[in-house]
Amino acid sequence: MKSLWRILGVAGLYSVWIKRQWMWIIQSIVFAFSIVLIVYGWVGIEGVKTIIPIWIVISTWGFGLNIIGQNVGYERISREWERVIASQLTVSEYFAGMILGMLPFGLADIAPLIALAILWRFNIKLILLAAALAPLSMAIGAFFSLSVVLRIKNPMNISAITNPLYVLTVFLPPVFYPSTVFPEPVRTLTLCIPTAAFAEIIREFARGLCTSNHVYLAGFSILVWLVVTAIATKKALKWGLE
Repeated sequence: MKSLWRILGVAGLYSVWIKRQWMWIIQSIVFAFSIVLIVYGWVGIEGVKTIIPIWIVISTWGFGLNIIGQNVGYERISREWERVIASQLTVSEYFAGMILGMLPFGLADIAPLIALAILWRFNIKLILLAAALAPLSMAIGAFFSLSVVLRIKNPMNISAITNPLYVLTVFLPPVFYPSTVFPEPVRTLTLCIPTAAFAEIIREFARGLCTSNHVYLAGFSILVWLVVTAIATKKALKWGLE
């Protein structure tokens, strides 16, 4: 019970921003619908059927990489991090509370798109697939960001690190465009990028190719990223008085 109250306490601390920075939620919703409208204008409704589940996964990637990474980074720069890790909070309580407190921002752009998909009677299996991949995407995004942020020793603008990482992993690789624009073996090599691997799984499932080689390769890539980034984060994360 004490652990639950600690998590809720941390969540309350990190939910204060909703009152002060509510425009972030509006910005997130507008951005998500803008992506959908762009795809609709280019390829029509069939493209939207795929881009919504892809966006669900990529949005949670950004939540982990940008939101969690930036929060921890700024706390380290402001010395708040030292107070937190020296408290009675466990590392799991701290991150669980942070995620819970920031969850409204993470769900702001996802929930309307899910409602839109249901309203248009899109393939619910793709939405469920995206929902299943979303926590994994958030975890890898957070581990990736933290493995970098926790190694920064000199004070600096954390956004100058996490924002470029987001752009490089979301807009450059084949996430919002098909990987088939690349010839082999380049197309297969793009699966080494986790965001491209998530997007490829969803696209292959949308085409009914649930057991294709690209699905297996993408799954293997995601597993490798999860293990490597988790180990890298664990080595950089010092908690308590250790």
